[in-house]
Amino acid sequence: MPSLEEVLEQIEAGFYVVPEIQRSFIWRNTQIRDLVASIYNNFPIGAIIYWEIPDRFRNDYGDLFRPLAEDLPKENGRYMIIDGQQRLTSLLLVKRGEIAIRGRKRRINLFFNPIDEEFELSSKKIQKNPYWFNVTEVLNTEYVLELIEERANKYDPALRKNPQVRRNITKLRNVFETYEVHLIPAKLRYSEDFLSTFEKISRIFVNLNSKGTRIRMPDLALALLTAKVRKDIGTPFRQEFEEILKELENKRFPVDESVLIRLYLAIATGITRFNEAREELEKKEGQELLDFLSDVKKSINEAVNLLCELGIKSLKFLQSRYLLVPIAFLLYKEVILPKRIISEEFKEELSKWLILASQEKRYTGRLESELLEDTKAIEKGSGINGLMENLRMREYPFFALDENYENQHITMLLLLYQKLRTKDWNLDKSPRIPEIKEINPEDLHIHHIFPKEFLERRGYMEEWDNVANITIISESANKKIKFRDPKEYLKELYEVDPELLKKHFIPTDKELWDIDRFSEFLKERMGLIKNAIEKELRIKVIK
Repeated sequence: MPSLEEVLEQIEAGFYVVPEIQRSFIWRNTQIRDLVASIYNNFPIGAIIYWEIPDRFRNDYGDLFRPLAEDLPKENGRYMIIDGQQRLTSLLLVKRGEIAIRGRKRRINLFFNPIDEEFELSSKKIQKNPYWFNVTEVLNTEYVLELIEERANKYDPALRKNPQVRRNITKLRNVFETYEVHLIPAKLRYSEDFLSTFEKISRIFVNLNSKGTRIRMPDLALALLTAKVRKDIGTPFRQEFEEILKELENKRFPVDESVLIRLYLAIATGITRFNEAREELEKKEGQELLDFLSDVKKSINEAVNLLCELGIKSLKFLQSRYLLVPIAFLLYKEVILPKRIISEEFKEELSKWLILASQEKRYTGRLESELLEDTKAIEKGSGINGLMENLRMREYPFFALDENYENQHITMLLLLYQKLRTKDWNLDKSPRIPEIKEINPEDLHIHHIFPKEFLERRGYMEEWDNVANITIISESANKKIKFRDPKEYLKELYEVDPELLKKHFIPTDKELWDIDRFSEFLKERMGLIKNAIEKELRIKVIK
């Protein structure tokens, strides 16, 4: 088996490349820290599985591979990594301290304490302690003793006299030279049809990881789809898939790839579980699979546009990002395919479902089963009624207004504010104060009507985050209000226009703006929100 030093030399020479079927580098720095700790302690880190690329295929199919980092020579690629990309890229990152991958820089400041033999990521506490050595510096120094001497001169002379420091810094340096890396070549037969071999590699990748947790479901699905579409029609499926994600990000509505791939599975197979959908996907031709991606693009864009129209301009305001899957699939089945328009009734029913599904925290504890249940309801033509029937909660519980706020409450308030055309509280914008729905989602702020310091004095801290004590305004408005007494700033707002308070469900009884009446304020505001839910959203609120 080769040493880690030899493998690192090969990595920096560009010998290892990643097939386009695989995801990019996603490991967190904490995972990299644990990998280095395992190497230092001579623990196994798992085998690296690779395939040696035949010489005659390198030039013709170079677009199918990418180097581990941007500055590595792609033309030197010899070994396609089937399993181990995250580990090899992590080792390169630790060795260099910084690398660029697909236009984005990744940095790590990893430190080692030779006394305790521990690894930690950079912090102010560590940076001030002379006994924490930067791992990248240790790996790249020519002489360990000079590094220790330099730190001793700069921080603490005792460093040079401590035998543990010298011994364990040397051990760290040596282990990164001598640690044995288990490389396993994938023995594949290949013909003149290289793309058929490439598809086999994707199957190995999928089979290796289908039963584990190291690779996420979206990566397995994308690997299969990318290889099959590439083989059949020569089109880079993953690249087009990622283009959709980029377009959504440019719209200020970034969507996770796991959401998009589940929508793809629903549209292509009517099933959102990859293991069950896989057989159906493999039966389809490459062009058909690519056409489904076009349908996904239309559906997700319609869903995002609809949510924005309803006042939900970011996934961060949704209780679960997976709520987007049934909404987009429903639009695909009931609007896009039959070429219909989105009716006002459809919007009202969807808003109702969105609030109730959010309140029961759908797609959290039972994600797979609930997504499958709702997908099947839409697939068989039950529409929004089918989604409503699948809910455990058909009415809104009043107690939900008397608890600490969560995203489901933000969803509910934004839907109400959109319907009521609720305005912001930044009076500097007078006379044209914008509506909440007109404000960029990045500029929206959760505002506590009664500030924390007011409540602390009177022992109301448990109620600070109560739903009835928060509203949504612009960040600029929140900064202007800051820690002002509600008696003062609510009065100013009321004098400008009482609707500024009414449409935020603020009681107009000025006596309730006093801190001593806080409990009564909460109770009154809960009642106002309840009435709005019943009147504007046509959802019954039960006690």
